Amino acid sequence: MFWALALILVAVAAFSALVARLPRRAGAGDWSVDRDQLQGFLYVGAGALLLLAIAVIVAGLVAARTGVAEALAVLGFFGYAVYLLAAALITLLSRRR
Repeated sequence: MFWALALILVAVAAFSALVARLPRRAGAGDWSVDRDQLQGFLYVGAGALLLLAIAVIVAGLVAARTGVAEALAVLGFFGYAVYLLAAALITLLSRRR
């Protein structure tokens, strides 16, 4: 099971990096968001997810039947969601000053 969770972590990291590389649309509304800062947050989060996927694989191989790897992956998913919310709030609030 930990292999599937590690693969999902890698897929989410790759998706985050691809979203960060998307060009800005010409007709997009201005939300007053610093795109460079948001891209930095996305790249750091994607790198952290890749490291977490490696940790999940190592934990799954070392402690195979304890469920530690699965718990680590699930905590990583929720942590990444909180991280993205915090990054969005930081970028929105920092531009309003």
